[in-house]
Formats: sequence, structure tokens, C-alpha cells
Amino acid sequence: MKRRATSRKQTKKPAKRRNSTPTRSTRASAATPPPTTPTPTPTSNLDMPDATMAEPVTVPAAKDSIDDYSLIQVTDPSEKDNADFKYFFNKDGLGVINPLHDIPLYADKENGIFNFVCEIPRWTNAKLELHTKSPLAPIVQDTKKGKKRFVHNVYPYKGYIWNYGCFPQTWEDPTQVHMETGALGDGDPLDVCEIGKDACRVGEVMQVKVLGVLGMIDEGEMDWKVVVVNINDPLAKEMNDIEDLYRVLPGLLHATFSWFRTYKVPDGKDLNVFAFREQVQSAHYANEVIEECHESWKKLISGQISHKNINCLNTTLKDSKFFTSAEKARIIVDDSIKEMESRSNSDSKDGVLGRSNSWLDMTHIPPPEFHNDEKALGAIKPMMTIKRFCTELQRKFPHGSNDLSLLITELGVAFKCVRAQLCDAPNANFSALQSFANSQIHASLASSGLCCLIFSSTSNQPMALEPGTDVGNYIVVYNPLCGVPGASLGSIFSVYYRKSAPGKEGDTADLLQRPGYEQVAAGYCMYGSSTCLTFSMGYGVHVFTLDGVSGHFVMSRQHVHIPATGPLYSVDTSVLPNVVDGVRKFVDELEESNSGKKFRHLNNLVANFHNVLTKGGILMLPGPQKKDLAKFLTEAAPLAFVARQAGGRASVGKRHLLELSAWSLEMSVPLFVGSMTEVNRLEELVLGHAIEEKNKVDPSKMHTI
Repeated sequence: MKRRATSRKQTKKPAKRRNSTPTRSTRASAATPPPTTPTPTPTSNLDMPDATMAEPVTVPAAKDSIDDYSLIQVTDPSEKDNADFKYFFNKDGLGVINPLHDIPLYADKENGIFNFVCEIPRWTNAKLELHTKSPLAPIVQDTKKGKKRFVHNVYPYKGYIWNYGCFPQTWEDPTQVHMETGALGDGDPLDVCEIGKDACRVGEVMQVKVLGVLGMIDEGEMDWKVVVVNINDPLAKEMNDIEDLYRVLPGLLHATFSWFRTYKVPDGKDLNVFAFREQVQSAHYANEVIEECHESWKKLISGQISHKNINCLNTTLKDSKFFTSAEKARIIVDDSIKEMESRSNSDSKDGVLGRSNSWLDMTHIPPPEFHNDEKALGAIKPMMTIKRFCTELQRKFPHGSNDLSLLITELGVAFKCVRAQLCDAPNANFSALQSFANSQIHASLASSGLCCLIFSSTSNQPMALEPGTDVGNYIVVYNPLCGVPGASLGSIFSVYYRKSAPGKEGDTADLLQRPGYEQVAAGYCMYGSSTCLTFSMGYGVHVFTLDGVSGHFVMSRQHVHIPATGPLYSVDTSVLPNVVDGVRKFVDELEESNSGKKFRHLNNLVANFHNVLTKGGILMLPGPQKKDLAKFLTEAAPLAFVARQAGGRASVGKRHLLELSAWSLEMSVPLFVGSMTEVNRLEELVLGHAIEEKNKVDPSKMHTI
């Protein structure tokens, strides 16, 4: 059965009281009204009243108790990757609400705490927004000329560099000139940039405090950007005004100006300009702006003025002439579901390919079509080689080129050479084989003209590029060979995009202090009875097997999916007497006779991981000695990237592994990687609770090429 609408619940952690801030998602059918709301009799009398002069509306103050909000997701039931969607807001005990009008601006006015509605999570590209023209203002993806809109990546940033959204119950009046800038308002709610360390969810309602405001002039209109921080952020206590940002987060304001100035340039528009000589105004000034926009909103909701951009229908402001009941509001959601179904049934054509809406997801990649008049050959399709697959995939990325595809192809050539040497010298000692693998992979990369920095775990320092070759934009780190000769061996690699200026060789600054999330590709090659290359370029995990006849890596499995739980566990049992109690308890659980788990551990990190990747379970390198940990750059980060793209998880026991960044080239960390259930259970025993992952990758939703 295809799911048509779901409710995404946002609940609270008992240990922290956060107003309207979701910490865990649950789903419930949105086709059934809330239990407290009786099923209404359908009616079409939902038109907004005319906007005329009216008495001022009494805006209720925020309650002392913490309100829970959830989202009702209405999507195209065809399950196309570019399908339309709407997120309606729901409030516990009330029902469907309008987030612009029914969520209070002030969470605690006396202490200067506001409610912030997140529309666009940090590092994502899809331009999501409250569709304030529609009844109940659902979150939708903005469109232009029938195409969904995405912001370009403004170098060196990926998508939006903060959690981006708006303040409810605010409105920038386009009929009023700001006295200090001479610009009219843009007719939208106040824009907000939340700078805390955590990425929000779409539709998350968060309590924040104001630090300052940036006065941007967007095509002649005043477009304020209020800078805020989550009150529960670890650095929130150190930041109370804009001046604190220069000390606590140096460079952030410069990056903010740079991003807003240039983000429309790729669309052919001019640079944006700023008021106040490009100075961010203080928190006091920002509060004045917020209060002015709040007063403008009051005029809207009372009917004193009207605007085409704002539909004032609401379910909580009973003094407003635009008030409607929760039952009628629910009908709007149900009608939206029916409309989406009708549109899906009438649309028999495939959707148009869109751009990536986040750094975690890609849109549908239509498979190539092959036509042959010969019936006997009608079912035969060309083999999918690495080069062809990578080239087809890379074209789907924003600003895509063939460079990353060529780089993966070069690595494939190097791995074939390593495999040939392993076959030619089966009795060679490991150090000689490792030295050859290190030299061969380096030689392929150094002469490719695609790299600016190459780092090997064997050399343990940046390696030189070949003189006379072009300097590319990619950084490659690799472990040339691990395992035991005579059994299975493997190579691991990871790819980052440079941070330094192009045209010259990179340095360690391009590699250090970069979270594992910034990898653009990662994978491994396993040499055994067959040679398989497994990798991800940010859109699923794919396995290619070396074809002995053609000499090419040919796709053997696309979109590998780690089961949610699995039978295998792999750990060096000799280290268990020295590990932390939580890890030891976890292994004891796995070893119970009724656990259904099987111990399988080889002297090859790649082989152990491949077994867990394909069958499910967990691989553990718990330490505490450095030799019993995983090297972050060349082992932990790439394997974690692959596991995540396959729907699994990787942790260091107390934190997502990919959130970490290397503080040195030799940094090593604990590694717990594999199925979601096993990694969560490990964290529960070590930390006391599993760490929730905000943006999960589901390989089952990805489409084959």
C-alpha cells in the first residue's frame, strides 16, 4: 500500500526542556483526523473573508508549558523522486494550524526568547518555504517556471550555511519605507539564520535568542536576516550580542555576508547589496525590527490591511475574522491529499530530473534505454562499467563534471594493477606488497591531473604530484593494503573536494578539521577469489566485480542496503578485557546462546566490513590501544561514509563518526559500524541512549541507473 500522507511527530527529550523542538520522529496516518477532532461534514465554504477594517486582534501569550508540534506530510502517492509534497503543521490537542499565525512569536518575551520555524536545514540546497499564499501555509518547495528551485553551491559552501527559516507572527510590510534604508518591505515573514551546531529538521520549531540583524537589500526591497542561536546550543551562553560572534565563531559573519552577496549570481542576477555599510546591527536593533514586523502582522491578521502574499486563515486567534475551526482546517488537508492523488493519476509521464535537494539525497536518475530490432538480442544490455556508471551519475550533481568520474576510474585502474601483482607474487611478504600497492595507487593519482593532494597511511604525509601535470581539485587519502597475504587483502580510499584556492597544490589544511560528512566519495577494493570494488559517490553504494575476460570492473550490485539488524559481529576478542564496560556488556549480549548472532572475524578490515555491509551486523574496533583503533582519515571515515550511504550507521560510541574531523594526520578513533539496531544498542550501553541521526539515508528509495 502506498503511503499518501504521514504525520511526523516532534517530541521532547526528558532531560532537556525545549519548546517545540523535535528530538525523535514517529509517523501516523494523516488521512485520519486527530482523536480529539470529530470527522467533519465536508463543506466548500472555506473562503477567506474580505480584508476590511476590524477591531485589533488579541494575540494570546505563549503558554508556560512546552507545546508539541508535528508535521502532516502530504506527498504524491506515485512515489516519484521529484514528486510534489506539502508539510502541514499540527499542534497537540488542537489539530491543524497555520504556522505563520498560530505559533506565537515570543516563547518568553520577558527573557527575549523567540520561536523559530526552520524551513531549510543547514547544508541543503532545496529552496523550501512556508507557502503563505495558501490556506494554513504548508511548507513546499518553491518553483519557478514550473521547475523546483535549488540554491547553487557558493564556493566553498554547500547549500545554506545555517538553519534557515522565519519568525512566526511577523511580516515585512511592503507599503512601509524603512526610515534608515529607504527600502520597502518584501511582503514576507522575517527571515532567520540560526547558527547553532545542530542541523534542524524541516518544520522544526525551536526556541532561540537574537544576536543581531543583517540589512540586505534584495532587488530594491528590504530583506532583513535576523541572526539567532538555539538557546540549548553549547555556545549559547557565551553569545548575547553580535559582537560575541567575532570572538566565539570568528569568520561566520564574513561567510554570511559572502553567501548572501553571491548566492544569486549563478542565476544571472547582480550581487546583493547591504545597508548600514555592511555592518551587522546589534541585538537591541534586531529586537526593534522584530517588534515592528510583529506590529505589521497584527494589522494583517486584524484585517486592517491585506496582501496577496499572505492568507490569514488561522485556528487559534478567535478574535480574528479569519479564524476557522480545526474541523474545517482538517478538510483543507484532506482536500490537498485528494488533489495530490488526482494529479498523480492524471500524470502518466515520467517526472523531469531535478537537482539534489540536499547533500544526502539525489533525485531520480532515469535508466538508459537500449533498443534493438533483433528479438534474440532484445534482452541483452551493455555491461555497466565504472567509467560509464560514474559519468552518468556525476552529470546528475549540481555543477557536475566528469572529473570525479575520471578519478574513480583512475583508482579502478590502480586496483587492477595491484591485483595483478598479488597474483604474480603470491608468496611475497606483506611489506613488499604494501609498498608496491602504495606506489601504484600514488602513481595513478599523481599523473591524473585531478588531484591537488594525495595522502597515504603508509607514507603518513602528503605525497608529491607528478611534475608537469595539471593540479586538480580533489584530495585523495588511502590505505594501500591491509589484511594477510594468502587470505584476503583490501585497499580503502576516500575523496574530498579542496578548500584552498584552485591552481596550486593543496596542503594539510585541506584535509584537517574537515568532518567526515564532507567526503564526496569513498570505498574499498577487496582482493580475494574475485576482485570487487565497492564505492559511493554520495548516491548509494555500488559493487563492481573485475571481469576476467574484458579486464573491466563491471557492475554486479547496485544500491547495497545494510539490513536494519544482522547476524554477524566482528571484533578482536583479545582487546575485550581492556575495553569500556558498555562495549564488554554488548559483546556479552551478542555471545548469549539465544542471541542468534555469529562471530566472524578475519585479519582484514576490508573483508570484515564487507561481510557486515552485505549481511548485516556490526564491526567493532574499540581500542583502547592505537593499534586496535581505526585510522580516521584512511579507514574510519571512508567506511563510515559507505555504511551511511547503505542505510547503516557508524559511531565512536558517544557520537556520530562522520561528525568528527581530523585534528592530525595520525588521528585514530574507535569504530563501531554496521546495522542501525546493533550500533544503537552499543551506544545505549556506552552512553545511556542511542544518538539520533537527523538525516538518514534510505537506499531503498534510490533508483537504479
